[in-house]
Amino acid sequence: MERGKKRRDLRHERRTVMQDTSMKLNEIKKKLLRLPEHKLDEVSDFIGFVLSREKKKKKTIVQLEGIWEGKGFEKLDLNKELRAVRKEVEKSILKRKG
Repeated sequence: MERGKKRRDLRHERRTVMQDTSMKLNEIKKKLLRLPEHKLDEVSDFIGFVLSREKKKKKTIVQLEGIWEGKGFEKLDLNKELRAVRKEVEKSILKRKG
């Protein structure tokens, strides 16, 4: 039952967001219709400016897979390295207690 409620809540939230967006767009359209024609270019330029800033905000996905390949790290025995570090830490802790 809980799963069904979550789905309904999510659908309701999406519907509400869509309705809010639709209302905002309608308000903007009404305002645009009241503008003098010579101001429409200015509005268009502003919209272009806002959209260009949005493009800059989008994050670039960087592929890091394989960047360490062939650098010698393949030869490391990670388990052996971890055991050595753990022993070192354990000795350090025991020294502080003693």
